[in-house]
Amino acid sequence: MELFCDSPLHILSGSFRSPSLFLLAFEPGPRTLELVQTVPGFGPHQYLATSARKDRIYTTSWALPPVLSSWSFDKARVGHVNNVPITATSSYITVPAPFTHAYSAGGPAGEVHAIDPASGALSHALQQLLFVPPDDLPAADKTRAALRYGAHALEVSPTGHVFVPVLGTDSIEMYTRNASTGLLAHLTSVPSPRATHDGPRHVKIHPNGRVLYSVTEHTNLIDAYAITATGLTHLSSRSLVPPPLSAPSFRGDTLILSPSTPEHPAPRALFASTRGASPATPGWLSTFLLDADGMFVDPHLPEYWQTPTSGGKANALDVISKSQGEGEGVWILLTDDDEITEGPGVWVLEWDGWGTGGVRAVVGWPPPGQAETMQGGSHAVWLD
Repeated sequence: MELFCDSPLHILSGSFRSPSLFLLAFEPGPRTLELVQTVPGFGPHQYLATSARKDRIYTTSWALPPVLSSWSFDKARVGHVNNVPITATSSYITVPAPFTHAYSAGGPAGEVHAIDPASGALSHALQQLLFVPPDDLPAADKTRAALRYGAHALEVSPTGHVFVPVLGTDSIEMYTRNASTGLLAHLTSVPSPRATHDGPRHVKIHPNGRVLYSVTEHTNLIDAYAITATGLTHLSSRSLVPPPLSAPSFRGDTLILSPSTPEHPAPRALFASTRGASPATPGWLSTFLLDADGMFVDPHLPEYWQTPTSGGKANALDVISKSQGEGEGVWILLTDDDEITEGPGVWVLEWDGWGTGGVRAVVGWPPPGQAETMQGGSHAVWLD
């Protein structure tokens, strides 16, 4: 069931090659995607996170010296709130419930920041996380180059565990979170199932708090783990690309769960992306069926959709339900950083549920001939 909104759905996108943020409006009825506002920024913005009401946005960037930024969203306009300094360029930021703290990670370090309850601004740093030995931090690369082999993401579970995939150490670092102070305590380091050159890059957690999914950049797999009180137990793996394609031709990227709906409170789909290792190789968006407990359903075959280009450094995802009623249809955001085609930097895709023909492209922005408006997308989020 698809409901067309009377008002547009707003999208905020970053870019790897443009210093601005871009506010877009998607009209589901006519299926148009238009620029609303170009927002001056602080260097290319790699990743975006939102508050519960989506009236505040928090971004990482490649600015030097490194900073995190907060932004307001009101009446279809985005405004800058503040910046806070951080130790190293961050590739990821998240603001989990109860939305009182922001957690970021990238390269050799990560940080915990308080959020001002009145303004939504990022406040003082409460804690620094290290993914290198303390004595190595002064000499460690703290620029965006370190994102290729350091920490790359951070996710918080509803049960109070925190997970950081680290590309170069082939591990997922596990923490516990103090619910009142927001501070983290390191619990254990979980090695990748394949031990070396696996490259865990991005993780997501099932709403039940018992299953973690991890994308590996080098081996192009999704690993499913059972979350225990003290660690992770590997359950199974799935390929990000259809057979007979081989992992070395691709770079595993991101993943996201379908939203909960009244009809399906537990996510029934897990979407994951991979990028072509060269501009000549298109990437893939894969869709996996999950049962009510978050397990992969066998022998159900994944759905694979080839992305328009390699994706460049992007092919990042976000999803929103098409309706609040029946059905499991979603609008999907896919970003594109391919430098050869100069095509859209942000795509709206659709998926109407299992057995409906798979993922389909709806509209992209900027249109042909306006590539100078945005030099490729990085990560985009729905704001409505």
